[in-house]
Amino acid sequence: MDIRLGNSDNRLIQALTERWRPTTHTFLFPCAEIGAIPLNFTMLTSLSIGRYLTQVPYDDTWSILSNARQLLPNIDSSHIKSGNVSIAHLRTYLTVAADRDGDITIARAFILFMMGHLWFQMANDTVPLGYLAAVNDLDWAAQYDWGSAILASLYHGLDTAVMTEGAITGFVQLFPYWFYEYYRVGHL
Repeated sequence: MDIRLGNSDNRLIQALTERWRPTTHTFLFPCAEIGAIPLNFTMLTSLSIGRYLTQVPYDDTWSILSNARQLLPNIDSSHIKSGNVSIAHLRTYLTVAADRDGDITIARAFILFMMGHLWFQMANDTVPLGYLAAVNDLDWAAQYDWGSAILASLYHGLDTAVMTEGAITGFVQLFPYWFYEYYRVGHL
């Protein structure tokens, strides 16, 4: 599986970040102050906000190597740094083999990959192993309030980037789509 996320309009993301106001969670444009509200998020991602009452779980006990091996059998100490697993290691699970016994591991690794590389991304290309709590029981995963967690992470990432002039984190790939849709770029 080849997932390429580098095709985002980085200049647009940077320009939007420069217009972000952490106090109001809005973008300040010359013509108006506009926010990416939960309805926009839901319309663009199909992830509802507040529909499910169960928060996405996080548990630091998964940072212990023996615990992490329960869900990621090929992990070893070289793949873990400060309680985080590298995105590169997660990619090694994302291949479909004739042996179907590993399907559940592939599904868990894919969701963990999406959490760390897209939804809750960090600047260092790693995923906290505490997120394994969210994929431990995949039957519950559909009941989590993913939308609220992802949008809150995005707001936090933008707030931090603006206040510290650091890296932009969170699901920033959403913003070009939001901008193009809101401003009708490319629409006839």
